[in-house]
Amino acid sequence: MKIFADKNILAIQVNFSRHGELHFFDGRSVRQADLVDADALLVRSITSIDKSLIEGTKIRFVGTATSGIDHVDTDYLRDAGIHFVDAKGSNANAVVDYCFTALAFAALHRSFSLVGSRVGIVGAGAVGGLFAAKLEGLGVEVRCCDPFLAAKGEGKVKYYPLEAVLECDVISLHVPLTSGGLHPTQNLLGTEELAALRKNAILINACRGRIVDEAALKRLLSTREDIVTVFDVWADEPVIDSSLAQSVDIATPHIAGYSAQAKSNATKILAREFEEHFRLAAVVEEERLGGNAGIVAVENTSETSRQWSTLLAAFPLLELSEQFKKALSDGVGVKAFDSFRQELLHRREFVSWPLRRDNYSSSQQEQLTVLGFRFE
Repeated sequence: MKIFADKNILAIQVNFSRHGELHFFDGRSVRQADLVDADALLVRSITSIDKSLIEGTKIRFVGTATSGIDHVDTDYLRDAGIHFVDAKGSNANAVVDYCFTALAFAALHRSFSLVGSRVGIVGAGAVGGLFAAKLEGLGVEVRCCDPFLAAKGEGKVKYYPLEAVLECDVISLHVPLTSGGLHPTQNLLGTEELAALRKNAILINACRGRIVDEAALKRLLSTREDIVTVFDVWADEPVIDSSLAQSVDIATPHIAGYSAQAKSNATKILAREFEEHFRLAAVVEEERLGGNAGIVAVENTSETSRQWSTLLAAFPLLELSEQFKKALSDGVGVKAFDSFRQELLHRREFVSWPLRRDNYSSSQQEQLTVLGFRFE
């Protein structure tokens, strides 16, 4: 069996080499002619999967090492009899770490206080649901908007309409990009919805570009300096509207879900689905991610801000944003988009960062433990 895979999918060798002949390609430049002999195809979000790429090949299995599937024509694959799998949920913890680090930025640089605030989450699936659970573990009031889960009526979760969620102090977006169906998400937040944001609101988008109308957002930010904006995703990636990126508080190149753990999880999910589909023996080896990250050192911080400084020490979001904005202003944004993502493949989630107990109060230890940190 010939397995063709994006060269930047983590741990492909250890998870797939025993099942066939591996071939690697560049996800941005792969063409149909490159895949004629492929039996299985493994991609990332940068590769569009549709008839023009697949027709004329022997491909019968397609897997994407991502949670989002807006780059995949699932209707075509179904009609062509090609088995498709994704890695939904594999990066949930990594994205939630990103969102909490965004709140840490707002706390240290924009006088935000999580205590007494209400957080609105749009999309309560794997990522949004985990974010909500951790926030509630911190005693924070959460409002979730998810019409699909609300329609199922499962559990005791109360779901709110979008209008009620937009009244919150923090709004975090965690929906797939869709343009049809009962509840399309493209331009879900347009001029009217953005205008409804309360004073000093924090808006986080770490799901997909085009969920927020970028033209409407630019107009909003030209008149309202109180809004805190943290954006990881963009409409025309990897080509990004530089003027918009310079206007938001934090701009990053779609790296919220990038971590060593998340990428390893995604590849393992694809391998498990691949083995089940082709009735193969399961892979027992595991790719070694290496040891834990070093103990986080937080110096020259006040007692009340130490937990927030810890997050930014483990995940230097502000520095990443400043570097990315500079690359955009220097005219090398497209190149930087991929190089930043490649570097962040080795990012460690909070769970891999040990902390010293004597640096934190008991309440701070409890809070940081909810976020995934452990103490030594």
